[in-house]
Amino acid sequence: MRSPWITAALTALAAVAPSRAHPAPPRTPQTFGRTPPLEPFAGRTTAEVLHASGGVPCAQQGPTGRTTASPATPRVTFDIAPGPVAQVLVEFARLTSWTVRLADPALGALPSAGLSGSRTADEALTTLLADTGLGFRMDGPSSALIDVRDVRESVDVQGHTVRASSSPKLPGPLRDIPQTVSVISQQVIREQAATTLRDVLRNVPGITMQAGEGGGGLPGDSLTMRGFSASNDIFVDGIRDVGPYSRDTFNLEQVEVVKGPAGSIAGRGATGGAINLVSKAPQLAPSSSVQAAAGTASFRRTTADVNQPLTALGAGVAVRLNAMWQDTGIAGRDVVDNGSWAIAPSIAAGLGTATRATVSYQHLQQDNVPDYGLPWAAFESTPRADQTAFYGLRDYDFEDIDSDIATVRLEHDVRPGVTLRNTTRYGDTIRDSAITAPRPPNRQLQRRWMANTTVGNLSALNVAARTGALTHDLAGGVELLRERTENRNSAQSANQPQTTLLSPNPDDRPFGPMPAITGNPSRATTTTAGAYLFDTVTIGQHWQVTGGLRLDRSEVDFSQTTLATGAVLDLSRADTLLTGRAGVVYKPRANGSLYAAIGSSANPAADAAATGTALSDLPTAANNINLAPERTRNIEVGTKWDLAGDRLAITAALFRTEKTNARTRNAASEPFVLDGRQRVDGIELGINGQITSRWSLLAGLSVMDSDIAASANPAEQGGNLALVPQGSFTLWSTYQVVGSLTLGGGVQFQDNVFRNSTNTTEVPRYWLVNAMASYPVSRHLTLRVNGSNLADAQYVDRVGGGHYIPGPRRAVIVSTDVRF
Repeated sequence: MRSPWITAALTALAAVAPSRAHPAPPRTPQTFGRTPPLEPFAGRTTAEVLHASGGVPCAQQGPTGRTTASPATPRVTFDIAPGPVAQVLVEFARLTSWTVRLADPALGALPSAGLSGSRTADEALTTLLADTGLGFRMDGPSSALIDVRDVRESVDVQGHTVRASSSPKLPGPLRDIPQTVSVISQQVIREQAATTLRDVLRNVPGITMQAGEGGGGLPGDSLTMRGFSASNDIFVDGIRDVGPYSRDTFNLEQVEVVKGPAGSIAGRGATGGAINLVSKAPQLAPSSSVQAAAGTASFRRTTADVNQPLTALGAGVAVRLNAMWQDTGIAGRDVVDNGSWAIAPSIAAGLGTATRATVSYQHLQQDNVPDYGLPWAAFESTPRADQTAFYGLRDYDFEDIDSDIATVRLEHDVRPGVTLRNTTRYGDTIRDSAITAPRPPNRQLQRRWMANTTVGNLSALNVAARTGALTHDLAGGVELLRERTENRNSAQSANQPQTTLLSPNPDDRPFGPMPAITGNPSRATTTTAGAYLFDTVTIGQHWQVTGGLRLDRSEVDFSQTTLATGAVLDLSRADTLLTGRAGVVYKPRANGSLYAAIGSSANPAADAAATGTALSDLPTAANNINLAPERTRNIEVGTKWDLAGDRLAITAALFRTEKTNARTRNAASEPFVLDGRQRVDGIELGINGQITSRWSLLAGLSVMDSDIAASANPAEQGGNLALVPQGSFTLWSTYQVVGSLTLGGGVQFQDNVFRNSTNTTEVPRYWLVNAMASYPVSRHLTLRVNGSNLADAQYVDRVGGGHYIPGPRRAVIVSTDVRF
């Protein structure tokens, strides 16, 4: 039987009929003609031309150059050589019969990389303007105005709508990718005052947050997606980021979520999908902004984002600096405190040319009083325990994190339609912590020191080519990655005073100084070499066929030293992982698609360890060295449509994700075997974009049915997977009501979930209500007020093994955004 909330959510989505959307009021541009003169700007750099022309930035424009796109048009085969923008636009206009105008004739001298391949007209114009610092907006059915774009808007965004992924493995518009892909833009992150990755992912239905363990399981951004763990499937600019920490949003351009098994894209793992964080990068248009915020629970936060072209250093050189400082408690939680600061400088050269280079660095430091939450008994107790209770010790529990990421990215357009990319990464995260686990009457102090180091190099080649009547978009690459995890942890209760379930006192004093970590040190090194090749073949105007394979060789070397005896345990395992994806797309119109697709993933046993990558020689361990990788496949059918002049994206998908050889056992004393079978069936609906020029909407609904179809444990057989909500719903909408005053609000819903795979304990459903109001006092100053959990709901936010972390209570944040 359909739940009432599901009916209400479906009704709400259905109410947003495409016929209600209409394009923004047209802008009346100054016309310079289709071929503006190049003098006196010929031979000058992009940044010099932009500076000399004095062009006003084109508002609501993203880095790839597109705002409101054209109405539905057929695909055209382009072969436009590199050259000045004015020159390539003449050929573009000839092939498309569009009228294209420049806001300033000087802009025609900027260099364009050209284009080769099959595209719709708006897609082609976006490509031609990529990295030029220019954008376009439609001012007629087949007429576009080109102007300087505003760097502060997100990649390929119109309002909330993100039109494309940043990944070279997913070329083309999102509507033509035969898989569910959710992208949260920088605009939404800013509107919601979202400061952590967890805050951002609340906009994506089907994701459940987990609570890490201080000494056992991993802390940080731990989550489940479509019923399967995705904690090890978080990427930064396409490279796996394995550090156990809470990621901040200060340096994010957008967050991309690929749903369903994505082994061919992400490599090992990615059973439920993969999450990619896209970092901010230098652009040619100058901009500067500083945001200061304060609120309840002693919330204080300041961020800065400065982008500046440096014409004196050469063609297309620009620098960007993002910085953040924060100190805050958590609404409704005693003692807990999060303090952090970060800095992220970057420099790019060759922007707007065929060869581009970007060097970036990010340093994040956190000094936290961590939240281990409450014991599960506190949730079930009568009377119910105070949900603000802190079972640790003030001025004793701590969490210190240092994270560094350095990246060098090179890009070269060999010729129109052929681009070669190479990315080199060094990442390092160190976490030192002491967290009191709530085990009343005992307090168990869990000490841990953990270091994660990543060194990687990714090479990618994208080729747009034509063979006879067929058009190919080829994506191939080689990826080399080495990850090292060093870990020490231990637990003790002798130093901790006892407490009670209902009245813990965080001001109790420990019986001695902070103890040393006594656990046996371990080190795991994972070396992965992978290669992939995908091809999207366009057949006429209505059909596309996508397919490809990825081959990974993953080798894990693990060692652990027993301090008492000096004995060293050395274990190694190597796995060859073959994954793939295939799909068929039918396009009844250029702005829509119907698709069917299949994908796969593989999970090595080393990633099943509770303490990060590790191996064990014990048959009773999930990371037993003799266990082969788990295999998962996903079948999905769906439809995607870009409506209202491509300002509004609507998606629907029906999927089945099935793990065919899941690890399972009957009792803790028995060995794991690969005889389990788990599946998740679901429906996912989404809408994202501008309903009108004043009204934006981001909403998603996920309905899932999970089943443990086969298990060695009779108590699990036929039950539900843990942490899989039958339904989840997110909505965020803003409306410009009077003048420039914008009001926004939304809801987040998560249905009941089982805390364990035997379904003996259930976590209740919850609704959250949030709101926002913003007002631009002047061209340079915007005031914003955000309210979260306005109904002051008490709910379980994250679930752990024997504990849970309550969600933040009602909170209000007031912020000022100053732009120069």
